[in-house]
Amino acid sequence: MFRPRALPATVVGLLALVTAAIAVVTDQGWIVGLGAVLAVICVVLVLEWPQRYLEGRKRQAALQTEATHLAQENDLALARAARFEAEAIRARADLAEAMRSEQLVGGNEADARAAGAVIHLDAAPAPSDVIVDAETGLFSQVFFEASLVKRISAARRGLRPLSVGVADVVLDVSNPPAHSAPARPVGEVMLRVFREADTIARSDDGRYLILLEDTPENGAIWTLERLRRRIAEELPGHTLWVGLSCYPAYGFDAEQLTSQAADALEAAREWQQDRIEVTTANPDS
Repeated sequence: MFRPRALPATVVGLLALVTAAIAVVTDQGWIVGLGAVLAVICVVLVLEWPQRYLEGRKRQAALQTEATHLAQENDLALARAARFEAEAIRARADLAEAMRSEQLVGGNEADARAAGAVIHLDAAPAPSDVIVDAETGLFSQVFFEASLVKRISAARRGLRPLSVGVADVVLDVSNPPAHSAPARPVGEVMLRVFREADTIARSDDGRYLILLEDTPENGAIWTLERLRRRIAEELPGHTLWVGLSCYPAYGFDAEQLTSQAADALEAAREWQQDRIEVTTANPDS
């Protein structure tokens, strides 16, 4: 099969041979150099290095584009899973509340009939929303704890890393005792910083719970550093302390990871400035 580079390569190769012969006869250095250059050009044409290099770059770019696309699809899938899980938890909570309300209303109706009174069903309490923290718009601790167990199981099956953080944001750290910062602006910053696939919640005691899927320790530190910079820019006077633990490097279950992150947060509190503290716990302990 004829190749377009065959004729140029042959011509250049013959010129290189002629130049080499002339160099031997005349003993001229520049002719030797010219022959060497022609020989290199001949080799390049024969082996098609430039074309292979360009094709390799194109393949690499295509693979990078595909990897980015798959990562985006994975983030969307994780976000959808989180929403479905939230709906499932909400449905269970609503069902439990409805059953409790029905029992209460049924008991009150029986008492009212005995007393000759009338009970309106509209008086039954409405089911409470246990999924989202009303003040910040972040998830609740109930949702975070339920999600963490399932996310660890998924990470174990897929052999993927996972990071858990416990954070606290305070004011006036230079003038003890520091007090917790208003939750709403902090929550708004967190919603802008983290991915849709990440699970960010506010605990019952006012701290912030962070779940970063498919994120090893170095990636989690980079993400939390981005949060630190954003808080410093948008909320002057605020101090961020974070304790971090990672699966499977430091722990294997939800309770272990959360406990390690909480202990690391206590170590971070000893600093009078922003601090991201990674646990040093042994996963087997």
